[in-house]
Amino acid sequence: MVESGFLSLYTSGNASCPSLQQMVREEIGRVLEMYGDEPLSFTITGHSLDAALATLAAYDINTSFNNVPPVTVISFGEPRVGNQSFRFQLEQNGTKILRIVNSDDVITKVPGFVIDNNDTAVNAAGLPSWVKKRVEDAQLVYADVGQELRLSSRECRHLSKGGMAACHELSTYLELVNGFVSSNYPFRATASAGRILC
Repeated sequence: MVESGFLSLYTSGNASCPSLQQMVREEIGRVLEMYGDEPLSFTITGHSLDAALATLAAYDINTSFNNVPPVTVISFGEPRVGNQSFRFQLEQNGTKILRIVNSDDVITKVPGFVIDNNDTAVNAAGLPSWVKKRVEDAQLVYADVGQELRLSSRECRHLSKGGMAACHELSTYLELVNGFVSSNYPFRATASAGRILC
């Protein structure tokens, strides 16, 4: 259901260094025990690989604990984590995800193929059915998760000159979010350059 490298990073640990999964479960258990009678919610955020791990953590929290409070993920520049079954499971267990994507960032388009997405850079929709079948059989079909907020560094003059690597930087994402107004007016020209949200 998920990319094996991401899962391995989340679950791998040893005697001297516990896995991220173990640390997340222990901390969530501690918080639930300490504040379980109060209204709670968990928000997990991350950029790039950390965003993928945040999505795995949210899934793990929702499937490992009974009566868990709402779990939300806000991800920046997240690669695709799993297949359509994984996306379905996230939706079924109530995980809310806001996936912030810079349309100029190639990291958000990997790994694998996407057959049910409108993203023309890696869209397999125009391929013959036998090719789609081979891609599916090879388990190279990944699904975007959650609600997407698609921004573009091309909308901001000084960001558009940064090149491919700059499109993936967290500072670029934060500046795009800072200048975002609405879907019809995606970037406020008067947004302060270099102003970072903290």
